[in-house]
Amino acid sequence: MPSTPTRATAPAAAAASAPPRLSVLAAVFGKIGLLSFGPGTTTLLLMEQELVRRRGWLTARQFAFALALSRSYPGVHLLAQAVVMGYLLRGLSGALVSLAGLLLPASAVTLALTIGFVGLRTHPLAGAAIDGLLPATAGMTLALGGQLLRTELATARGGARWLDLALALLAFGLVAWFGVSSALVVLGAGLAGAVLYRLVGRQGPTDEPSGRER
Repeated sequence: MPSTPTRATAPAAAAASAPPRLSVLAAVFGKIGLLSFGPGTTTLLLMEQELVRRRGWLTARQFAFALALSRSYPGVHLLAQAVVMGYLLRGLSGALVSLAGLLLPASAVTLALTIGFVGLRTHPLAGAAIDGLLPATAGMTLALGGQLLRTELATARGGARWLDLALALLAFGLVAWFGVSSALVVLGAGLAGAVLYRLVGRQGPTDEPSGRER
């Protein structure tokens, strides 16, 4: 008797791929840190492009899992995101290497550029260019959110699909219009999911691996 399809497993190849070497992991996160401009949205987009689409180290669901988990921690969310993804890929050593790769090269460049930034900011043309980053990063935020939601809706079945959409819209409204803390939204969504997805019969994949020390 054929098995009943539950959720699509298109990104399964990513979960099955061999974890990267620590040196490669450090180089990739260093690249992400050096190419990130403006608010943290560009960093998230680079992480998604490098780790999910380009290299296939993480599935889209694993990336969304790391994103949600990092938002439930206190502190700098982007650093927490790097730690979580590094841990998923290579365990504790991967977490430390990812954090260092993201933080150290970018910090050195930032320190050097900050010396001349104040003078540059007073130039009318340069100031206008910097001001243009805000609407661009707002658009990239919407793009990243749309990609994650599209993946969830494409792999969900039955009532789980409508529940995915409802939770996404509710989370957006709470953060955008009511200013609710992202940590509270993530924790609330986790509690709601623990109850509601059992009611709709969701049979989600368990492709969020524990840390892999290799």
